[in-house]
Amino acid sequence: MGQNIDTLRAVIAAWRNQDVEGVVRHLHDDITWNNSGGLRPPLQGKAEMRKALERMAEGIEESRWRLFDCAEVGDTVWMEGVDELIGKDGTRVAIPYAGVLEFQDGLIKEWREYFQGELLTQMRAGEGVSSDVEAMLDRPEV
Repeated sequence: MGQNIDTLRAVIAAWRNQDVEGVVRHLHDDITWNNSGGLRPPLQGKAEMRKALERMAEGIEESRWRLFDCAEVGDTVWMEGVDELIGKDGTRVAIPYAGVLEFQDGLIKEWREYFQGELLTQMRAGEGVSSDVEAMLDRPEV
């Protein structure tokens, strides 16, 4: 695994503890974060991303973000995994995703995630995690 994947692993470790500053320290000042799979406009800049992460962290009791596969070529990392969390209200959300990170000077400059937004809406509404999604999540971490 390469240095940029190591940075991704550090970001995951920080987010598992809702350590916003631990995540942000690995971001370029001019980061573009498209974390909605195209449902909303991307966030621009480290300050905007910090605010979004702080809002997200407020509602999380436990984060189980993990990778199932990843690859690094040059300054680009491709990843597949699950963003799984337990909310402070006890709701479990488990969203399979794929993403691409582009690095500049060892920092994440562009972050694009692709996932099925409808799943997030359904899970937040209390519909739970389907057996199809559970099957996708029953894979070893890399």
